[in-house]
Amino acid sequence: LFIKAHCSSSDWNRTWYTANPDLTQCFQNTVLVWVPCIYLWLLAPFYCLHLYCHDSGRIRMSCLCCAKTMLGFLLASFGFVEFFYILLERSQEIEQHMVFLLSPIIRSMTVILALCIIQLERIRGCRSSVFLFLFWVLAVVCSLVPLRAKIQLAMDENPCPVKDASFLSKILFWWFTGLVVKGYRTPLEAEDLWTLREEDTSRKIIAELEEDWTDECAKKALAAGAALGSRLPDQAQLLRKLQKEQSSGFFLLRTMARKFGPYFLTGTLYIIFHDAFMFAIPQVLSLLLDFMRDEDAPLWKGYFYATLMFLLSCLQSLFNHQYMYTCFTVGMRVKTAVMGLVYRKSLVINSSARRTCTVGEIVNLVSADTQKLMDFVVYFNAVWLAPIEISLCLFFLWQHLGPSALAGIATVILIFPLNGLIAKKRSKLQVQMKFMDGRIRLMNEILSGIKILKFYAWEKAFLEQVLGLREKELKALKKSQILYSISIASFNSSSFLIAFSMFGVYVMLDDRNVLDAQKVFVSMALINILKTPLSQLPFAISTTMQAMVSLRRLGKYLCSEELREDNVSKAPFCSGTSPTHVSTSTLNDIMYEFKKIMKLKVLSTRILVTHGMSFLPQADFILVLGDGEITESGSYQELLSRHGAFADFIHTFANAERKESAIQRGEKHSVKRRPCKSNSVCPVSETDQEPVPEDLGKLTEADKARSGRVSLNVAFDYFKTIGLAIIVPIVFLYAFQQGASLAYNYWLSVWADDPIVNGTQTDTDLKLIVFGALGFVQGIAIFGTTVAISVCGIIASSHLHADLLINVLRSPMSFFECTPSGNLLNRFSKEIDAIDCMVPDGLKMMLCYVFKLMEVCIIVLLAMPFAAVVILPLALLYAFVQSFYVATSCQLRRLEAVSRSPIYTHFNETVQGASVIRAFGEQSRFILQTNKRVDFNQTSYFPRFVATRWLAVNLEFVGNGVVLAAAILSVMGKGTLSPGIVGLAVSHSLQVTGILSWIVRSWTDVENNIVSVERVNEYADTPKEASWSIEGSSLPPDWPQRGTIEFQDYGLQYRKGLELALKGITLQVHERERVGIVGRTGAGKSSLALGIFRILEAAKGKILIDGVDIADVGLHDLRSRITIIPQDPVLFSGSLRMNLDPFDTYTDEEVWRSLELAHLQNFVSNLPDKINHECSEGGENLSLGQRQLVCLARALLRKTKILVLDEATAAVDLETDALIQSTIRTQFEDCTVLTVAHRLNTIMDYTRVIVMDRGHISEMDTPANLIAQRGQFYRMCREAGLM
Repeated sequence: LFIKAHCSSSDWNRTWYTANPDLTQCFQNTVLVWVPCIYLWLLAPFYCLHLYCHDSGRIRMSCLCCAKTMLGFLLASFGFVEFFYILLERSQEIEQHMVFLLSPIIRSMTVILALCIIQLERIRGCRSSVFLFLFWVLAVVCSLVPLRAKIQLAMDENPCPVKDASFLSKILFWWFTGLVVKGYRTPLEAEDLWTLREEDTSRKIIAELEEDWTDECAKKALAAGAALGSRLPDQAQLLRKLQKEQSSGFFLLRTMARKFGPYFLTGTLYIIFHDAFMFAIPQVLSLLLDFMRDEDAPLWKGYFYATLMFLLSCLQSLFNHQYMYTCFTVGMRVKTAVMGLVYRKSLVINSSARRTCTVGEIVNLVSADTQKLMDFVVYFNAVWLAPIEISLCLFFLWQHLGPSALAGIATVILIFPLNGLIAKKRSKLQVQMKFMDGRIRLMNEILSGIKILKFYAWEKAFLEQVLGLREKELKALKKSQILYSISIASFNSSSFLIAFSMFGVYVMLDDRNVLDAQKVFVSMALINILKTPLSQLPFAISTTMQAMVSLRRLGKYLCSEELREDNVSKAPFCSGTSPTHVSTSTLNDIMYEFKKIMKLKVLSTRILVTHGMSFLPQADFILVLGDGEITESGSYQELLSRHGAFADFIHTFANAERKESAIQRGEKHSVKRRPCKSNSVCPVSETDQEPVPEDLGKLTEADKARSGRVSLNVAFDYFKTIGLAIIVPIVFLYAFQQGASLAYNYWLSVWADDPIVNGTQTDTDLKLIVFGALGFVQGIAIFGTTVAISVCGIIASSHLHADLLINVLRSPMSFFECTPSGNLLNRFSKEIDAIDCMVPDGLKMMLCYVFKLMEVCIIVLLAMPFAAVVILPLALLYAFVQSFYVATSCQLRRLEAVSRSPIYTHFNETVQGASVIRAFGEQSRFILQTNKRVDFNQTSYFPRFVATRWLAVNLEFVGNGVVLAAAILSVMGKGTLSPGIVGLAVSHSLQVTGILSWIVRSWTDVENNIVSVERVNEYADTPKEASWSIEGSSLPPDWPQRGTIEFQDYGLQYRKGLELALKGITLQVHERERVGIVGRTGAGKSSLALGIFRILEAAKGKILIDGVDIADVGLHDLRSRITIIPQDPVLFSGSLRMNLDPFDTYTDEEVWRSLELAHLQNFVSNLPDKINHECSEGGENLSLGQRQLVCLARALLRKTKILVLDEATAAVDLETDALIQSTIRTQFEDCTVLTVAHRLNTIMDYTRVIVMDRGHISEMDTPANLIAQRGQFYRMCREAGLM
C-alpha cells in the first residue's frame, strides 16, 4: 500500500507487453534498492549482538580498511548528491513518485550502517564477514538491472540534447543546430530524430493525468449525489446527467491546469517580460530622435541609445520565443493527454453511451478538438493581454498626440465591423465546401465504379458532371477570395488609416500642433505594435470559445457511463468481413465458430437477413417480407405446413440452390485439379503460373514518400499554367504597391523635417491630402494584388484539376487495379484544395513581405549608403540560415504527416472493435500500441516546432543587426542626417525581424504546398487507353447490324511480363446465337468479356465484330454499340433516370418501357419522384436485386445487337435470377448473347456452350452434345445435380 501510494499504480504493469522486457522504473527504485537495505537493517541488530558476545581482540587500522572506509563514504555521498539533484532538477516527478526521492537516502544510510559494522568488526576482531559479503553481493546483483537499463538506454536511444545544453544554448536554441545540419546534408529519416524526453512521453503524462481525472470524477460524483437530496429517482437521474454535461468541461480544464499549469505560468512570465521590452523600444527611439534634434548632446548618449535599442530588441526576441516554445510544449503534452484519455475511455465505455456518438465523432475528438485545445494554449494569454497592450499603446499615443489618439480608436472601431461583415459574407459562401464535398463524393463513386463507366462508355458524362461541380466550386471560391482580399487590404492599410486619422485630427485641431520626427515615428512604432493585439484579440476570443466547446465535448465523452466489470463475462467471439475479400477456408472457419457459438447460446438475440435458404431450418423464428410488409411469420416447419407463398418459394427454388451450392463446392476444390495423364499436355491457368518478378506480382503501389527539396520545374509548371502574360503585370503591381508605401512613408519624413515658423508648419492641408492620397493608392494596389494572385491560383487549379481528371479517366483498368483509390481521392481532395487555397495564400504572403523587405532596405540605404556594408553580409547570413531551415522543416513536416495517419487509423479500428478487444482482454496491449504511435508522432512534431523557434531567434538577431547598424550610422551622421530621415530609417529597421521570419515561413509554406502540383502531375505520364473516338472514322452509324463475333488466334494478358490469360482463342459466334461460357475459377471466362470491350488490349491476334477489327474502332464507339450486364450492380448517386441514361439520349417513354420490361415499373411508380428518384451513394437505398434489375433496364434501353452477361446473376436471389433470365430470352431473341454462367441451369437451352480451361477452349458444342461426350461439361453438370 505504501508503494502504491507513492508510485503511480499504472506504472507497474509495463513489463510483459514489450519486445524489450525490462523492470519498470518504479520497481527498480523500490524493490531493487530496498531488498539489500532491508536485509542489512533487519539482521544488523542480531549480528551486532553476535559480535558483542564474541570478542577476538581489536585489529589495527590497515590501509585496506582505510580505503574501504573512504570508498564507503564516497558511495554514501553519491546518494546525497542524487537526492539534491532530484530535488532540484526532477521536482515534477517527486509529486507522483516519492520513491525517487526516498531511495537515494535509504541507500546512503544503509551504506553508512555497513561502514559502522565494518568498524565494529575491526574492534571485535572479526577478520572475515559472511554477513557483509552477502549484503554486498545482494547489492551488486540488484544494481545490475538498473545498470543494464542505463547501458541499454545509452545504446538504443538518441536522447534530446536540450537536457544537457548550456543556458546560452537553451535560450538561443543552439542545441537544435545538429539536427538542422544533418537535415541539410541528407533528408531526415525517422531514425535520425531524438527520442522523447521522459516528461513528454505518453506513459509519463497519462499515468499522472489519469489518476487526477479519476479523482476529479469521483469528487464530482459525490458532489452531484449530495446535491440531489431526496428528489425523485427519474428527476435525479436527469438532473445528474445535465450537471455532468455542463460541468465536465470545467473539471477537465481544472485537471489539466493542475498538471500543466505551473509550466504554462512560466511561459506567461516570459510574455510579460517580452511586452515590457516591446514597449520600451519606442521610448528609446523617442530619446534617440530627441538626441538627433539636440545639437549639444554628447555622442556617447547616441551610441548608448543605439546599443540599448539593440539589446532591448534581442531580449524581446528571446523572451517571445521562449514563451512560444513553452506554449507549444504544453500544447504537445495536452495533445498526448487528451488522446490517451479518449483512447482509454473508448475501451471501457458501455454500449448505451457508445450509441450516442459515431466513430467519426470520436476520432474527431482526438483530431479537431485536440487541435483546438493546442491553439487555445498558444493564444489564451492574448485574451487578457491584448486589451492591456491596446490600452498601453493608446496611453503612449495620448502622451504624444493628446486627444487626437481617440481618432485612432474610432478608426479601429470602424475596421472591426467591416472585417466582421466580410467574415459573415464569406461564411455564407461556404457553399464552396458543399460543391467540393459533392465533387469528392462523385469522384469516390467514379473510382469505385470505374469499370462500369468504361463498359458503358460513360466517362464523358461523368467528366462533365465533375467539371460542372468544379465550376460552381471555383465560382464560390472566387467570390470568397475577393471578399478576403478586401479584408487583407483593410488590415494591411490599418497602419496608414490609424496614422492618417490621428495625424489629420491632430493638425486640424490647432495650427500650433506640429508633426515633428519624434511625434511621427514614435507614433508609427506604437501603431505597428498596436496591429498585433488588434489582429490577435478576435482570433484569441474565437479560439477560446471553440476550445470551451471542445472541452465540453471531451468532458461529456470522458464522463460517459462505463462498463461495470461485474457485469462483463467472456464469451467466444467471431467476426467476418465481406466474402469478396476473404478466402474460402477463412469463411469456413468463421461459420464453424458461429455454429459453435449458436450451440453455446452465449450471445444476445441474433438476426440474420438472407436470401439463402440453407440457414432457415436452424432459425427459431422466420419473418417473410414482401413489398415492404411482413406476409408470413413462424418457425420453418410451421411455414412449410401452411402451404403458403413461403412453402411455394422453398419448393420452387430449394433444388436450384442445392445445385448452386454444389457448383460452388466444385469450384472450391478445383484448385486441387486431377493429375494429367502422362501423354497429355496440361495448359497453365491464371492461378498456376510460373513465378514472376516481385514488381510484377505486386497488387497495388503505395503512395510515394517525398524527400528533399522541391524541384524548380514544379514551380515552372505551376506558373506555366497561369501564363507569363498575367504574371508580369502582377509583379509590376506589387512593385507599384510597395512604391506607394515607400512614397507615403518618405512623405511623412519630409513633413516631419518641415521647419517650424512661428510655432506652426506651412501647407499642412496639402501635406495631409498628399499623404492620404498615397495611402489610398497603396490600399487599392494591395486589393488588386491579392485579387490577382487569387484569380491566378484559381486559373492554375482549374487547369490542373481538369488535366488530372482527364488523365485519370483516360487510364486503363490496370492502372486502377494497381493504384489504391485512396491515393487518387487524396489528389482530388487534399492536393487540389492545397492548390486552390494554400499555394496562392502562401504566394501572397511571400511576395508581400519580400517587397516590404526591399522597401526597408531601400529606405535604410537611401538614408545611410554605408549601411550596405552591413546589410549585404547580413543578407548572405540570412540566405545561409534559411537554406538550412527549409530543407529540415520540409522533411520534418512530411515525417509528422506520415506518422499522424496511423494514430487515427488505430483509433478508428479500436473504436469499431472495442468489444473484440475487451472480449480477448487485450486492452493493455492496445494501449501500449497507441502510446507508441502517439509518441512516434510527437518525436517529429517536437523538433518541427523547435525548428521554427531556432529559425526565428537566429533571423531576428540578423534583423536586430540591421536595427543596430541603422541606429549607429544615424549617430555617426548626426551632423548631416535630419531627424525625419533617421526616424524613417530606424522605425523601418525595427520591422525587419518580423519581416524575415514571415518570409521564411511563407516560403516554406509555398514549398510544402507546391508539392501538390507535383503529385497532381504524376498521372500525366502514366499509360493511357486508346482514343475514345477516331476522327474521320468510316464506321456505319448502325454498326453492328448483325452481331457476329470472330476471334482470330486471340491472346490476352493482364499485365506485361505475366503469363497469357487467353491463349490462341479462335472462335466464330454467329448472328442471334446464344453462347454460354463456363469453366472453373481462373479458366479465363471473364477475360473473354474484357477482351471484347477492350478493357484489356490484345496481346496477339484480333477480334472482329461484323467483320470490323475492333482495334481500329474508337473505344467509346465500340463500347457504346455493345452492352454488358455485369456481376456487380453498380449505381451512382443521382436520379434513377441518370443511372439509366446519363447522356439524356432517350425519351421518358423509352425509359419507362425499359423499367416495365425489367419488372421495375410498379416499384418506380410508387416512388414520390418516380424516375427522378434520388439514388444514394452506391445505390444503397435500393436492394441488391433491384440494383441488378436497373442494370437489366440499362441493357433494355440500349438494345444493342450484342449482349454480354458476365455472371450477372451470381449475387442475387433465385427469384430475381429467374426474372432476369426470362426477360433476356424474350427481349433479346434477335441479339447475339454471350453469357458467362454461374448457374449452369440458366444456359442449358443455349445454342452453344464454350468450356474454358486455363486460357484455352477445352470443349465447345451444344449442351446436349457436350453432355453426351461425357467430358468436363458433363462432370460440372453432374456436380450441380443437373444429371
